[in-house]
Amino acid sequence: MKYIPKDSNREPESVKEWKRIASQTPNYGYKYLPSTERLALLKSLVEEQKHICCYCGMRINDQTSHVEHLIPQSSRPDLSLDYTNLLASCGISQKFRPEYETQLHCKEHCGQWRGNDDLPIKPIDPDCETKFHYTERGEILPNDDRTVLNLNLNHKDLTEFRKAAIFGAKSLLEGGFSNEEIALFAKSYERPDRDGKFRPFCFAIAYFLNSYI
Repeated sequence: MKYIPKDSNREPESVKEWKRIASQTPNYGYKYLPSTERLALLKSLVEEQKHICCYCGMRINDQTSHVEHLIPQSSRPDLSLDYTNLLASCGISQKFRPEYETQLHCKEHCGQWRGNDDLPIKPIDPDCETKFHYTERGEILPNDDRTVLNLNLNHKDLTEFRKAAIFGAKSLLEGGFSNEEIALFAKSYERPDRDGKFRPFCFAIAYFLNSYI
């Protein structure tokens, strides 16, 4: 999990305008938000997160993700359109579309798996990245943490993806680099690339590299 600092100024103007008008009617809430505004909102969230899932860190775009309510709509409907309560999670929320078959595993973890379960550790918590450890086998520890369980973050596919990402970084440890150079590599994974995107599972790779310094 990577910390996501929320910025309400990023909320699309079209969504703000719809909210302003709809707030004067009975049809105010996320379920009434038109598809055009929903897509604009999702794109903004994906960009804010630098194109990784708010929970697992997998690469996402506006076609392979959905709007996630950090505090569920069922418990706090008044927050259903609060931008600071919205994130982008992997997995499409609309009906199954064959072109996204590779994303089917997303139904078994992250936002689509979670349901309305509470999350003790949230991506908007500034210290969330310090709460988890990652093994070179791709596992998240502690594996009995309620957040890990509620999001199924040790799903077999996610574990294999993290393992592959960490394996690629292991070559740095075998290349005769100094601790200072490895620390710089780790820092590079903590920042977005020149396209403004985080690399998939960047926080797991950074943790792995830093653990060897």
